[in-house]
Amino acid sequence: MNLAQTTRRLFSRYLKTRGRLVFASVIVGIIAGLGAILFFALLQGAAHLCLHNLAHYFPPEPSGELSGVEPLGLPIRRWVLFLLPALGGLIAGWLVFTFAPEAEGHGTDAVIDAFHRKKGVIRKRVPLIKMFSSIITIGSGGSAGREGPIAQIGAGFGSYLANLLRLNDDERRTLLIAGAAGGIGAIFRSPLGGALFSVEVLYRRDFESKALIPALLSSIVAYSIFASRFGWEFLFETPRYIFNRPIELLFYALLGLVCAGVGWFYVRFFYGIRDRFFHRLKLPKKLRPALGGLMVGTVGLFAPYVLASGYGYLQQAMDGSLTISFMLAAVLFKIFATSFTISSGGSGGVFAPSLFIGGMLGGAFGQIIDQLFPGTLNNPSAFVLVGMGAFFAGTAKVPISSMIMVSEMTGGYQLLVPMMLAGSTSYVASSRVNLYEKQVDRMADSMAHMGDFTVDVLDTLMVEHAYQPMDNIPVLHENSRVQDFLPQVLPEHRVTYFPVVNDKEVVGILPLNNLRNIMLEQKETSPIVARDLMNKSVTVTPGESLKSALKKFVAYEYGQIPVVDIRDEKRVIGILRHEDVIAAYHREMMRLKNTP
Repeated sequence: MNLAQTTRRLFSRYLKTRGRLVFASVIVGIIAGLGAILFFALLQGAAHLCLHNLAHYFPPEPSGELSGVEPLGLPIRRWVLFLLPALGGLIAGWLVFTFAPEAEGHGTDAVIDAFHRKKGVIRKRVPLIKMFSSIITIGSGGSAGREGPIAQIGAGFGSYLANLLRLNDDERRTLLIAGAAGGIGAIFRSPLGGALFSVEVLYRRDFESKALIPALLSSIVAYSIFASRFGWEFLFETPRYIFNRPIELLFYALLGLVCAGVGWFYVRFFYGIRDRFFHRLKLPKKLRPALGGLMVGTVGLFAPYVLASGYGYLQQAMDGSLTISFMLAAVLFKIFATSFTISSGGSGGVFAPSLFIGGMLGGAFGQIIDQLFPGTLNNPSAFVLVGMGAFFAGTAKVPISSMIMVSEMTGGYQLLVPMMLAGSTSYVASSRVNLYEKQVDRMADSMAHMGDFTVDVLDTLMVEHAYQPMDNIPVLHENSRVQDFLPQVLPEHRVTYFPVVNDKEVVGILPLNNLRNIMLEQKETSPIVARDLMNKSVTVTPGESLKSALKKFVAYEYGQIPVVDIRDEKRVIGILRHEDVIAAYHREMMRLKNTP
């Protein structure tokens, strides 16, 4: 065997063990990075065509995503801005509800649901439909973000690759998470935050820790590919914030409470208008996003800054160039516009709108505190960053990943301590609302982990609880002749499997069925001993679990198994029958059922 064949064989063996998930995670990261590049480029193109060329609307851009497009200097065509979201909703609604209904909404819930309830399976067409429907929705001015679409795109490829490699359900779920992490880590330039978000967002109070390493690998690879094309700088440019006044913690904690209160209203309104308005309309599902878009366009007539992602206005809030009244109005109108866009069935994420709402809320709060207590704060605009992290931590139940993502997107690592406090406060105070309704509380509540947390009743029962003690069980020596032990075993009715021993231990089992032919013969042709008729030895001890005993019944297909003394395995003290195990199981189940 030459070197190439040896290498190929070793590599193949590695892939069949633990290495295949590592290898697959890297592949998922590559595709997620390329998918993020394609998605972002097409999204920029759609926004340039619709908002810039048709509506003459040039919203500000964050410093890390400057397109280089110069405003035309023409007045905004407000009637176009009014109709564009409706037209986008009409096209996106037809696309989604015709080809992939699971692509409606913000996407992240669909990924969560696929993990918990669908064995990590996402149909092959979903990523493609999600990408184009989201590009149309956001590019035409719909108030939505990129996190949901790119998460569903990356997760869809992870699921597809797992099927291609014929991986099991558990490994498919892991690649689903890795794909989502790759997409989010790339498009938000947050490799660590993307990985943490993908393992944290599945639960309200838990983490999918075993998927963290594949998520990190995929996110790092995807981020590197995406940043190689669009640059390595932070998404936002921020001043150099300093936290060195402990008194500010009081105001950051108060901001967390404010974020929890506004978050409660946001989530209630978001799902309330979906369930009580859009779902009750006698209107085809394909047309509902168009109606939602028309409502968004109505809001956009008065507040165009709430259209699309609004990241440029967040940049201005960080620069301290927005007024309190502007930011408070932006909070309210963004809640309305986002709910109209996504709750109607439009396609887009809720991460960007949540950052916008939290950032504007924090900016207004910081300026109010600065006016009430002059000189107390180092920099009021620091509350923009903290508000972004705290608001999303509370509404989405992701306190760890939210502050990491905001830090990576802005470079505001100096504000980690305030974000920890505000995020934790918001998370605890908003425990009754949740932006991602498909989340479950803990791993024990997920169908994906049902087997991990199911207590096997037979594991709690011992052989001593079920076996039949017997003092007169025929024990045959391996050299005993048939004519010597036939008179001994024939009178027995309860025992049909006889232990065969030598001078030290049980060496076999002699089923009564094996004696039938011998008993029917009229004349022996040669001496037959127990060793010639016995089957493979198997025994249990009183301290052994009934689950272990049941495995032996299944493996050896015996109806009875000898029970031996654990101190002297040659001494047979009873017989365990298969029906004894079943009876003990039913007795225990009835006891548990009747236990209050």
